[in-house]
Amino acid sequence: MVERTTGTNRSAGISVQELIEHDSKEVPVYLRQESPMPPGPTFVPTEYYTSPDHHGREMDKLWSRVWQMACHEDDIPDVGDHYPYEIGNRSYLVVRCGPDEIKAFPNACLHRGRLIKEKQGKRTHELRCAFHAWCWNLDGTLKEIPCEWDFPYLDPADQDLPEVPLGRWGRFVFINPDPDCEPFEDFIGELPDHFPLLPIEKRYKRFQVSKVLAANWKVAQDAFAESWHVFSTHPQMLSCFGDPNGQFDAWENFSRQHNPGFTPSPHLEGVRDWGPLEPVDHDRPRERHPFSGAVYELRVDGNIDITMPNGRAGVFTPEAVWVEGKLGHADLHLCKWVGGPALHDSVPEIKLPQSSGQVIERTLPTDLDRAAMVELLAGFRADGAAATRERLRPLIGEVIDEVSDTELNGNIYFNLFPNLMPTSSFGDAIWFRFRPNGMNPEECIMDVISIAPLPLDGSAPPPTPPDRFIGPDESWTAAPEIGFLSKVLDQDSGNMPFVQRGVHNLASRQVQLADYNETKLRHFYQRLDDFLSAP
Repeated sequence: MVERTTGTNRSAGISVQELIEHDSKEVPVYLRQESPMPPGPTFVPTEYYTSPDHHGREMDKLWSRVWQMACHEDDIPDVGDHYPYEIGNRSYLVVRCGPDEIKAFPNACLHRGRLIKEKQGKRTHELRCAFHAWCWNLDGTLKEIPCEWDFPYLDPADQDLPEVPLGRWGRFVFINPDPDCEPFEDFIGELPDHFPLLPIEKRYKRFQVSKVLAANWKVAQDAFAESWHVFSTHPQMLSCFGDPNGQFDAWENFSRQHNPGFTPSPHLEGVRDWGPLEPVDHDRPRERHPFSGAVYELRVDGNIDITMPNGRAGVFTPEAVWVEGKLGHADLHLCKWVGGPALHDSVPEIKLPQSSGQVIERTLPTDLDRAAMVELLAGFRADGAAATRERLRPLIGEVIDEVSDTELNGNIYFNLFPNLMPTSSFGDAIWFRFRPNGMNPEECIMDVISIAPLPLDGSAPPPTPPDRFIGPDESWTAAPEIGFLSKVLDQDSGNMPFVQRGVHNLASRQVQLADYNETKLRHFYQRLDDFLSAP
């Protein structure tokens, strides 16, 4: 059913580097680089996910000392715009105080500590506390203290808002609460070099959707820091996504995951080709399970018909609860994919790339040697990349002809320590960010951020809407701007509360990480421990 042993410490599937060698275009040097972490056991204490004391240590030793993305310039496009950035029990106020001048301050009135601004705002001419009206100019200098005569012991020259160090990558704004921190350019290192043809500064922010999850921020982030879970959590993707045969690399403060697209998963090796689905007279969602061959079909009543190749059938809820029939088991994640909250009418129908995995799965010969198989897959990838170039040409122009098949077909994800996940995409790119929700170690906030290429003609992009917040019990489909990815996120989010509950039950009091497929997790916890062990 799945790849288990290979005789080596890597998947037997065709590697990223093998595919790169057959690219129809020149592949950038940075994609040819390999920087694996040394092998070795990694165990993470469960208190990292559950302990209020540990959460407090993270607030004091990590979040008070690390560079972290606060907002995007498009969140504060005009002078006077301001954006409160919340992390745990801390709040920082990012303010555009000049056409190209941005500053950040602790979000607290120097009188009795009230938040100066509790929500995002536009074009204010001053920063005035709503409690007793202490007031500062946009650059943080003191403007006035009502009844200043009642503070004879204060020197007004000492009452400016303290500045927080600020850095920018492209048009993202980063802050570091530590006044003695390392320069931002040193912290981010060579990460910007991985975005050469369409730098981040040539993109605008389309939207941000945030949701509270019933899991520690590291539990949530870890779920997106590896592709090992795809064969189980996202079985609908296996025909067009190389999961265990991805490449994983780590540098000082960032790591990279590169999964080849337009290739079937190595887990499908030897699995029967079930062929295309039979035509039906309705357009309700349907999907075939790649391993069992069972067909999952949404019913009019919202439940799901599941039919095995041998005819055994059953009816299940979108949560995979048996309703009736001889079939007694269903795949939870495929039930969520086919059923559950529907996509908004504005979202196009979900269609995985017919020109990639779904065709590849049915047409790959079984008698080719490895070299011939690589060449065949490279041809599929070249065809797919050519189609993608034409789709993206109106967005980014003729530079698209310089973009390799690997960049267009690869699923390339980064982790910038501690909590930002940039993705490399030449169209609309989705980034993730994970933050602790107040001082509760059992909850977090996940941010889904979309950035897109700036208009080629130099015109202004559409204004960025205010951040959207969806409820903890709502589906990601409540945010139609996310598109069909919302169904994928529902699959991922469905695991998290059960991981959070489960780590309380581990007798060993630790989780254990894989050497290679969980490289990004291992790198993260190594860097986290560096901060936690610092004086």
